[in-house]
Amino acid sequence: MATGLLLLVNSAFFLAVLLSKNEAFPLFAAKTLPGLAAGEWWRLLTAGYLHIYPMHILMNMMSLYNLGPLAEEMFGTRRMFTIWTVSTIGGFLLSAVWTPAPSLGASAGIFGLMGAMIAAGVISRHPYAKYLQRQLLINAGLGFIIGSLPMFPIDNAAHLGGMIGGFGTAWVAGFPRPFDDAREKLWSLLSIVSLALTIYAFYEVAMKLNQFAVRL
Repeated sequence: MATGLLLLVNSAFFLAVLLSKNEAFPLFAAKTLPGLAAGEWWRLLTAGYLHIYPMHILMNMMSLYNLGPLAEEMFGTRRMFTIWTVSTIGGFLLSAVWTPAPSLGASAGIFGLMGAMIAAGVISRHPYAKYLQRQLLINAGLGFIIGSLPMFPIDNAAHLGGMIGGFGTAWVAGFPRPFDDAREKLWSLLSIVSLALTIYAFYEVAMKLNQFAVRL
């Protein structure tokens, strides 16, 4: 469920920006250091749902399509969405500290899912979890190498922050425990908080866009 909704929302925002040619939306939603310094915290979340270029969203959505169901199957929908949210915030927070350049894209959350499944290989003795861990470590390493090449404008800081956030959240969360009602209720609550924060973040962007339109 979470993977499908994330694919839908990311694609819908991309099409909305593309068809409307509204450059103000990314302007108020992307990670920018001046914006964050001005108290616009929501950029740490909204930046993870926006894409400008077709190849950018295509690559990210393909990665999400492949990784999302695996992470959701391992950790459950509630944990997976919480991991995504924490990873997105953590990724763009580290990006803001690392570089002042504006950035956006779902890759912070995607690297967070990779970090979560790497953590699964640590906390689980299952051979498949170990296999995934090895493969994702290789993929992550390749991703960081490609991101360090000057011809690719890739935000490696967001990737690293997302991976750390995903690994840490998954390590704390562990796998679903159907008979531990209190623990499962906690992760239900955290997923609701994550969803509420995301919705409110886009509400803030909508208010900024409305103010911008009124000034025009």
